[in-house]
Amino acid sequence: MRSQVTRHVLRRPPAARAIATSYLGSPAPRPTFRTYPVGCRVTRTVQRRSFLNLFQKPPRTLKDIEAEPGYETLLTYRAAENDNLRPPPISDLVKAWRDFFTYKAKHNRVVNSTQALCAHRVLEYFVQPDNVGSCSLSLDDLHVAMRCLEKPPRDDPESHLEFSTALYREIRRRELDIEPGRFHNVTLDYRVKANQDQSKYLHSFLVALSQYGRALEAKDIFLQTLQNVTGSKEPTSTEFHPRRSLLPVINGLAKEGQEQALRDVVKEAIKSGVPYDVSIHGVMINFFAERDNLGETKFWWSRPIRKGLHPSPRAYYDVLQFALRNDQKDWAMEIYEDLIAQLESGSWSESKACWDVSFQFAFLLLGKGIDQIEHMLNVALDHTKDLPKSQPNIGSINSLLKCAIDKDDPYMAERFISLSKKMGFTPDLSTYILQLEYRLRAKDDGGAFATFQALRGLETSANERELPVLNKLIRGLCASSRPDYEKILDVTSYLEQRHITLEPETVVSICMAFLKNDETYEVIDTLSLHTAHYSIAERQMVRKSFVDYCLDKGNSTARVWDAYALLRQFFPEVENEDRMAIMDAFFDRRRPDMACHVFGHMRSHDNLSYRPTLETYVRCLEGIGRCPDMESLSMIHNMAKMDTTIQINTKLYNALMIGYIACDTSHRALDFWEEITTSPEGPSYETLEIVFRAYEVQPYGDVPGKELWEKMTKMDVDVPEHVYAAYLAMLAAHSHLSDIKLLLDDCDSIIGKRPDFLTFAYVYNALPAKEMKEDFEFWSQHEYPQLWKALTQKHRRRKDEDGLLQFKVSRPWKA
Repeated sequence: MRSQVTRHVLRRPPAARAIATSYLGSPAPRPTFRTYPVGCRVTRTVQRRSFLNLFQKPPRTLKDIEAEPGYETLLTYRAAENDNLRPPPISDLVKAWRDFFTYKAKHNRVVNSTQALCAHRVLEYFVQPDNVGSCSLSLDDLHVAMRCLEKPPRDDPESHLEFSTALYREIRRRELDIEPGRFHNVTLDYRVKANQDQSKYLHSFLVALSQYGRALEAKDIFLQTLQNVTGSKEPTSTEFHPRRSLLPVINGLAKEGQEQALRDVVKEAIKSGVPYDVSIHGVMINFFAERDNLGETKFWWSRPIRKGLHPSPRAYYDVLQFALRNDQKDWAMEIYEDLIAQLESGSWSESKACWDVSFQFAFLLLGKGIDQIEHMLNVALDHTKDLPKSQPNIGSINSLLKCAIDKDDPYMAERFISLSKKMGFTPDLSTYILQLEYRLRAKDDGGAFATFQALRGLETSANERELPVLNKLIRGLCASSRPDYEKILDVTSYLEQRHITLEPETVVSICMAFLKNDETYEVIDTLSLHTAHYSIAERQMVRKSFVDYCLDKGNSTARVWDAYALLRQFFPEVENEDRMAIMDAFFDRRRPDMACHVFGHMRSHDNLSYRPTLETYVRCLEGIGRCPDMESLSMIHNMAKMDTTIQINTKLYNALMIGYIACDTSHRALDFWEEITTSPEGPSYETLEIVFRAYEVQPYGDVPGKELWEKMTKMDVDVPEHVYAAYLAMLAAHSHLSDIKLLLDDCDSIIGKRPDFLTFAYVYNALPAKEMKEDFEFWSQHEYPQLWKALTQKHRRRKDEDGLLQFKVSRPWKA
């Protein structure tokens, strides 16, 4: 485990710090309050033996945030556009565009939805009539961006679709030499200048439409373009290629479930001369087999494939799974027998894929065991001894491993691995990926990590096929009841060396695991390396996990503060509602200092939309009412007085009264009561309850309290139950037991219903003497036996600091 600075040293706040602020890459210290006055400090000379530093480890260094080249400039333009500021120079934007998409294309990295949105806005800036002449982007530059968008993002692809459409529109505008701003309908490109060759960039546009939810539109463009293409001649490099563009279109239609459109476009393409090849056959079989459509599956399966070629291994496997699901084993047996006949006759004996398919049928359809599979492999080796490229190898074992995984049989999968070793087959990347898959499914984390150690020795720097399963491995290691942090770091370090961005779910698992082990620096490194490459939606996923961690009552306060500090540093866009929920959580943990620091961070946020509103002030002061702290109250009150964005009203005065009453300064609260009574808005029912609670703790508060009640009675004010209960509690605190009994007997005429047992609890708790409590209990048992019984059954009693019995009930504050 990598060393780190001692947590207690890290969290010690600097002297005279008010609200904790920290730089990115270091968690904020936990707020603490002095337990002694400043004047009590004693200055001491600190002795240091500097030569001992020779034996100390160097301090832990944090990893830098890796930003993709050019992206920062694109973001700067987007921010300038939102704030109505001057954008960066066009030359800088053009350079940033080229750097960004060249980097994406070179490293085969996904363009996330936020990056696509920013680049789209820059493109719209480029194509403005005033800027067209200044933009030096070529058609190839635009096409590189289109090619980068062909790799789908993990989140909503809407931005990719809109950006691809805008790119193709600009490409066609330049190809057709149309003035800027005059060409808006990109679907008309095949009608404009019909004598001109079709754009060589049309294929990328069809891929985008098909992949991102507009396959029907792609179909219409494909068919319209197909009419202008002669099937007799081979298209040139600048013309439309029907065979190449049909595949993404039918894949998109299949993905969207457009059955009729799929049939129509394939039949029309075949009628126009496009051959029914293995790829088209595979798409049709996969579509209808997954939907258990027996008639269509058999129809498209029996249709002859171009040049008499055999179906793809994927099509064979889809048909096999379809037959097993739908009790069509006899039909599958016919397919298998035909396959074996073709292999034995020699027509397909050179196809290793067909040999591998025969092994799959034998295992799944015929139920062959490991010994019989071994015999079949030996027979195949004998038949293909003169054809080295057609002989069974590790790929044959991989096809059987896939069957065992789909059958959820990890035991048989392990036997296939043993068989491959017995036959001298060397495992490849696919073998390790499949082995990781079934071991993770079997919850064999140790075996999965051993497979990873074997996999990492392969040269896979340019391959990303193993990334999904390695992400699953990390999540599996993190989800263990006792995570092995060394193994987790081993896998993540391997991926970091390859500059791989982990999936958001994986980052969440790593951060949560290391937070539980107080490895703050590992969390910082993980967030620094990966969150900068995420879209807004992906960042929201990680952000939500930190918010949930902060709201989890099972986590210690120290760890929650560390999580909040990282959340604030790496995700300044945290919504105010989440910030207020965390603030409330600290109040519930009896840490008003931390809660008010959360409020202070909102108050000092650079973005005005994240500043606290009047409702936020009220919510914070209500929290101080639940968990009193005078220093925190003074800080919030000072902020309110200096905040020019809010106007103090009755509700905020109520909240201030709550805070000062809870902090045992009810005389200050009554000053706010005077402000309310002279304000145009006047008091609310909540104000009346709060002022009665102020009189409850105020010496001789019964006199003004009674005067206020009499004034309310004379004015015939409708008294709600919570105000009535507050007045009774005020009388109880000042020993007016006889008045309380009369008011309780007259409850129906005052509030229109009988009192509830909580009112009795408030009165009982407020009585200042043991004799009064006994008197009130005796009277209640005789006059209101059912209410008293319900109270004693629902709430237990315990002694307070003065040794008096109190019911365990809470009196909530509401401004």
